Amino acid sequence: MSPTTATTLHWGILGPGRIAPRLVRAVAACARGELTAVASRDAGRATDFAARHGIARSFGSYDDLLASPEVDVVYISLPNHLHAEWTIRALEAGKHVLCEKPLALSVDQVDEIVAVSERTGRIAVEGFMYVHHPQILRAVELARSGALGRLELVNGSFSFFLSYPDDPRIDPTKGGGSLWDVGCYPVTFARRIADEMPDRVAAFARFDERGVDRTFIGQLRFPGGVLAQFDSGFAAPDRERLEVVGSDATLVMGSPFLPEPEGPPPTLTLWRGRDATPVAVASVDQYAAEVDDLTAAILDGTSPRMGLDFSRGTIATLVDLDDAARINAGLPRRRPTSGLT
Repeated sequence: MSPTTATTLHWGILGPGRIAPRLVRAVAACARGELTAVASRDAGRATDFAARHGIARSFGSYDDLLASPEVDVVYISLPNHLHAEWTIRALEAGKHVLCEKPLALSVDQVDEIVAVSERTGRIAVEGFMYVHHPQILRAVELARSGALGRLELVNGSFSFFLSYPDDPRIDPTKGGGSLWDVGCYPVTFARRIADEMPDRVAAFARFDERGVDRTFIGQLRFPGGVLAQFDSGFAAPDRERLEVVGSDATLVMGSPFLPEPEGPPPTLTLWRGRDATPVAVASVDQYAAEVDDLTAAILDGTSPRMGLDFSRGTIATLVDLDDAARINAGLPRRRPTSGLT
């Protein structure tokens, strides 16, 4: 993407939900960004959100925000099943896009996003904020440098109690399930470490009466020899952990997905046998780092850290994992097969 002559990007939010205030904070911290608009299908909700956060414009329609010439970049924090649709609509309207994960629910949808992005000359990136944190960047650097020896295994966990009965994250018609909400984090990390696509996956899950996974465990095998396993869930206490196991040492991360200001400080520890060595990492606002990354891609022409090729591989892997768990549970696939197997 070629750099632009603009010096400031004007942001709009589609969907003032629970994550949106973090984006407000992130754009406020960006020297080259300004949050100018928010849209909800409930005009009153958009007005209230704008008033609380000092946003100049509010809209009672997503399309009205996309039609506004005052908006350059759109942040999409809608339920999962709407991500691809509104990413495409925003690109068609001439906006750049930061869309919350998962970017889509099928590879076909990602391919359509790629095609529209190329045709319109606008950038779309998937919002995995944690990959921009120094903790994760340093962990990937150490793992790939050979500091751990031959890479053997990646472990990851991400769970929390979800108790809201009408939450879209447990609605099967809206792309619900712990795999798509939090299991995708350790999956993307394993792919970062292995630096390739898995050639085999296996999975089991506890599904509720509507066919939504409340607890999920998965395994991935990569052609280069790295193995990965992870668990995710809505029926266990808050748990966040990543571990990279090498032939010589193990790297353990605490609070890898939601460190401060959302959670505890990030930690990175290198274990050699029983000897532990803390690895210093800065504590930053990873949402602000995510905004800075996209800002640089738009204004300076740099490559986004989360490219669409990587997102395509992630969605393919998640579809294959979802299919595997459903087959093992004797359930039909939730959507047509759209992974890479």
